[in-house]
Amino acid sequence: MALKTQVYLHILWHQHQPWYVGPGTHRVVMPWVRLHGIKDYYDMALLSETYNGWKQTINLVPSLLEQLTLYTEGKIDDDSWELSRKPAAELSSEEIIRVLERFFDGHYPQMVQPFARYDELYRQRGALASEAAGRFSVQDLRDLQTWHNLAWFDPVWRDNGDYPLKSLMEKQSGFTEEEKLSVLDLQIEVLKKIIPLHRKLWQEGKLELTCTPFYHPILPLLCESAIAAVSNSHDALPQPAFAFPEDAEWQIREGISYFEKVLGAKPQGMWPSEGSVSDAACALMAKHGINFFATDEQILFRSTSTDRKTIQNRTELFRLHRLATPSGGIDCVFRDHGLSDGIGFLYSGVPAETAAQEFIRHLKEIGNNWTGKQPPLVSVILDGENCWEFYPNDGRDFLRAMIEGILKDSQIVPTTVPEYRRQFPAQPTLQAIYPGSWINHNFRIWIGHPEDNAAWHYLREARENLRKEESKLEPSVREEAWKMIHICEGSDWFWWYGDENQSALDVLFDRLFREHLQRVYELMGVQAPEALLRPIKQPKTMEEGGGIFFRDPFLCGGYYRWAGARHYSSREDGGAMHKAEDEGVELFYGRCDGRLCFQAEFGGKTKIGANAFVTLHLTKPSVMEISVNPPQKGGSFRLEDGRMEASVNLDVLGVDPQRDLWFFIHIDAKKKQGFSLPQGGELYLQGYTANNASMYWFV
Repeated sequence: MALKTQVYLHILWHQHQPWYVGPGTHRVVMPWVRLHGIKDYYDMALLSETYNGWKQTINLVPSLLEQLTLYTEGKIDDDSWELSRKPAAELSSEEIIRVLERFFDGHYPQMVQPFARYDELYRQRGALASEAAGRFSVQDLRDLQTWHNLAWFDPVWRDNGDYPLKSLMEKQSGFTEEEKLSVLDLQIEVLKKIIPLHRKLWQEGKLELTCTPFYHPILPLLCESAIAAVSNSHDALPQPAFAFPEDAEWQIREGISYFEKVLGAKPQGMWPSEGSVSDAACALMAKHGINFFATDEQILFRSTSTDRKTIQNRTELFRLHRLATPSGGIDCVFRDHGLSDGIGFLYSGVPAETAAQEFIRHLKEIGNNWTGKQPPLVSVILDGENCWEFYPNDGRDFLRAMIEGILKDSQIVPTTVPEYRRQFPAQPTLQAIYPGSWINHNFRIWIGHPEDNAAWHYLREARENLRKEESKLEPSVREEAWKMIHICEGSDWFWWYGDENQSALDVLFDRLFREHLQRVYELMGVQAPEALLRPIKQPKTMEEGGGIFFRDPFLCGGYYRWAGARHYSSREDGGAMHKAEDEGVELFYGRCDGRLCFQAEFGGKTKIGANAFVTLHLTKPSVMEISVNPPQKGGSFRLEDGRMEASVNLDVLGVDPQRDLWFFIHIDAKKKQGFSLPQGGELYLQGYTANNASMYWFV
């Protein structure tokens, strides 16, 4: 039997965290660099040492590297770290509430529920932290401080006999202050190992490293924000435009320089933030010695054809392209969207062996059907951090099954871009590149919404004022002011503005963005604009979007499962709802395909029993009363720990999923007067169409 065409697999894990350090301070407002540091960064690189012959690429963002370095040098700490280190008996009432609010952060089914004592504490807290403080003893609080930090450790550390983690996990409860501090001390020890391991494996040729511009900016928008109109002409853009290609060049140049300083060599490749590219951005990468970059397949298809109705030629996808720029040619690869999203979003809910076999089957299928002259180069590129939170055992079982299966199969060759192009050099194919990102081949996540545009306006205004005043500033002051500007050019601030993405931390991101801009004015010795003292992020109104799910949301699923949900609070009704102040109902709702899903959290004196009658009243585009509990055909209902979760199958009821909906929910709690959400009004959800749904997916 003739040997099928070999498939060269280029897999890249993108490791990134935004800049969380407050301006002019050593305090970090969110703990994700530290927590992902003990859960994801070391062990993902270690795969290249554990499995002989496994080749992978890890993309490291300089802003992440700098924060890791600052942590290990003891120059920064975060609020959760301080709350963890403080003796449980000395926590104030306000600090106890913060601990109860934040110390269960993580994907509940994989990071809380598997640990009996941690899960017990979660259930003990209930829905509202503010009401749970009195139920927690000093020992309960100490156990929670310990478990919050213990549960984030990757299995590679939990199973290491040189560390006390396994014995502490077996102990479950009754932790001492000394044991708690030993867990925290180990976190810093782990963080200190991350960069040296990457440097060592890269030097040994077992791992390829690439980087991203320093603070993870959307390069094309820094070069010229008006470029966004090419891929999305419908949204209004900031006027005047933000057009400072010199800032894009700074982000590239200084990102490369810092990367080289920390890791000992200059990177050959770059993952431009969010896979965002344009002709101007690619020319800057080439100018600063970047030999190859990566982005999404949709960018390729739009760069090579204007006829979008034709069948996309995937043979073109699986090869190395070369783009001509004024600064010289630069190689480029394009991610296979389906394979990448399979690992990122789908396989977590599938048994590890089954998922790995499915991934390998798709790769072999490419080789079996290949007709190109050179063997296919398949690029799988995705986030290397967040997805493992949804996998059992932090993704270890899936990764083991996938890597071992690939290494045993002679048809699949793990590789890196530099290795592949030494054998199969790229041929000049692209004279221009379509401007867009890996999300819907446009920039809509980061620009076009009034909130996005306001942020761009305040950033441009601060930058222009700094340019006028910088000659009057001392060098160190001028340098810090420009650092604030470059930090604010990062993509993550704009990620949370607008309708597309929502989280409980929106307000915190908004505040931190504005504080950095305020710091620019403070350093110049002038009053910051009044607008920077007010939130850019505004409460959602009925007319705005949101409410589109790309995962099945479920009770206690945490932020990632309910990302994109619309939110309503009974307190917004003022005194209109029956005893609204006592009910304290928080409602999250949205639609996933043909289902309408919602979760209600009840506080105060509200007690909803499992036998409560719950009905959904559609008011537009048709009038319909639907029983939620007991559920009608295709629906679901669950009540647990003061939270109600339900879904209604609108398809079964003949409701067109593409139509906008207006509705309210009525709850008859029995033995109590019933109440509606909202009282005297309606909730709104936009239609679930292929066009608008694609604008609200979550990375």
